[in-house]
Amino acid sequence: MTFRHIVLACALSLAATAPAWSAGGNVVLIDVAKVDAPSHLPGLCQVNGIVAKVWDGKAFRRGQFIALKVPCSAGNSYTTPVDVTPRRDPRFIDVHVLIKSKQGIAHVDDTGALIWQRTRSPYDGMADTSGYRVLDGALLPVPDHVRS
Repeated sequence: MTFRHIVLACALSLAATAPAWSAGGNVVLIDVAKVDAPSHLPGLCQVNGIVAKVWDGKAFRRGQFIALKVPCSAGNSYTTPVDVTPRRDPRFIDVHVLIKSKQGIAHVDDTGALIWQRTRSPYDGMADTSGYRVLDGALLPVPDHVRS
């Protein structure tokens, strides 16, 4: 393998990973206004809100309405994988946590679809982001089977 082949292979490898970081990637803070749960869980919750801050990307602006489809379930942990293909790795969020939330951070493409690959850097001291995360905690009652 010649030096030219090695450089070409490295360039192609970097080009394959770049879309996760840049092309169409936006990171926004959302003030949640309303969450609509689907008729059956697990499913996609409709999270409606206003963009409070734009950390990355150019497709959204502060004060703009945004609607996201966030995978949700009844009681599953937010770290439960839905699909683990390389381009998507969505995770369920408990529907009650979503409904009670007031803020979230989203990594989305220019159309508002969630991107489940991690961002390359943290924002305002928070960890890197993939998909959607609830930023404010919601206190939920402890289920009877957990109390003993």
